[in-house]
Amino acid sequence: MNHTIGKTMAVYTATGIGIAAFLAMAFSAVAGLAMGGETGAMLVKQFGVVLLCGIGYGAPAVVWTNDRLATWAKALIALVPGTLMYTAAAWWMGWIPRQYGASAVVWSIVAMLACTAVISAICGFVFRGNVRKMNAQLKRQQARRDGR
Repeated sequence: MNHTIGKTMAVYTATGIGIAAFLAMAFSAVAGLAMGGETGAMLVKQFGVVLLCGIGYGAPAVVWTNDRLATWAKALIALVPGTLMYTAAAWWMGWIPRQYGASAVVWSIVAMLACTAVISAICGFVFRGNVRKMNAQLKRQQARRDGR
């Protein structure tokens, strides 16, 4: 299989999974509103948290369009708000197991940070590959214009 087709398929698959996850959460929230009670309230809260975390990670990512900032600053600006929002939401939702003591809390937060770092690294490699491809294309176009 062509390397480009494989990458494209991976991107479209990840996008499809994201859309499906959003729709599933939206339908769960509607069902939660309809059913009421403690379970219904939990479904609605989870949908709200998913939206907040999506905004927390998604909106600051616009920083990647800024050519004047250093890459480390862009990464910090893009990741810190979402990570803080996710950590606060996980605490509020009870996803961080406080009932098991301080070490469980610490390890949960470490695991969240590790997952964020791994996902960010994967995205960084994809973005870096796209930038290299665009730069190579620009060089080829420049070479054609220069008559080389």
